[in-house]
Amino acid sequence: MIHQTSSSKPKLVAVIGATATGKTTVGVELALRLDGEVVNVDSRLFYRTMDVPTAKPSSEETKGVPHHLIDILDPDEHFSLGEYLRTARSVISCVTSRGKLPILVGGSGQYIWAIIEGWEVPEIEPNVELRTELESRLGTDGIESLAQQLNDTAPEVAKVTDLKNPRRVIRAIERAVSDSGESVSNRSKANEPPFDHFIVGLNVERSVLHTRVVDRLAAMKASGWVAEVEGLLASGYSDKTRALSGIGYRQMIDHLEGRHDLEEAVRLTAVATNRLIRQQSNWFKQDDARINWFDMTDDAQETAKSVLTSVSNWHDNK
Repeated sequence: MIHQTSSSKPKLVAVIGATATGKTTVGVELALRLDGEVVNVDSRLFYRTMDVPTAKPSSEETKGVPHHLIDILDPDEHFSLGEYLRTARSVISCVTSRGKLPILVGGSGQYIWAIIEGWEVPEIEPNVELRTELESRLGTDGIESLAQQLNDTAPEVAKVTDLKNPRRVIRAIERAVSDSGESVSNRSKANEPPFDHFIVGLNVERSVLHTRVVDRLAAMKASGWVAEVEGLLASGYSDKTRALSGIGYRQMIDHLEGRHDLEEAVRLTAVATNRLIRQQSNWFKQDDARINWFDMTDDAQETAKSVLTSVSNWHDNK
């Protein structure tokens, strides 16, 4: 059966929330219950050979459920929001055409809302002249000057950008200001959402979430975190490679290059992860009426059952 409503809008479920809230498990269980397939909405999972710090789901975790848009790029490849949207929409259409339910799973808020709200994003080619100017200013004035420019130009983008990461700030400015000087925040949205959607928001009390982050970092150390980054460096990538500027990679590269010890790399990764969690909360507001929030703090297994029941009732009654 094609998952569509009486108005012919295709159905879609999204599982969102901060890092370490249990999105992967809930997404897989929903797919098993509702004959669905997962569409990745976590930009960190796009890259091949980058598995441990990204918490890329294993075959045991996916339980045979098809997962799309994972391992589709090499670490030095670029994937703009516009390119992602074109690809994701094509995947979602194919999933629906097979009679399956598309289930978005991830924490990249911009990508989530772009799909659900039907954004149309203009393609902006890298502005070489602007990038040269920004890199020159980075050398003379420091990252603070560029961060301030991004705040002035596109404050909403600045809220979800790592303002201590020069490459991300420079690229965010490039994207925020086109050659004509128009802000990308003027992107257009569809007059009405293109999907009949149910958004599952997973929430965990912050202190518990911090403990989960610490536990995840310990598991990363035991699962080959150091060896993975060593292998990427041996393959010719570096901290200047786009994807390796991400959390868990730049900190480990600094350790491997002798700038600090392993425990400091772990600590700095924890700090960056908690900063990411705060950024994610800017995209996923607790008072957003579109999001059905479920608290996974105490009894995650029982809460996951409540999620399955709620989404199943929505799905069956449409």
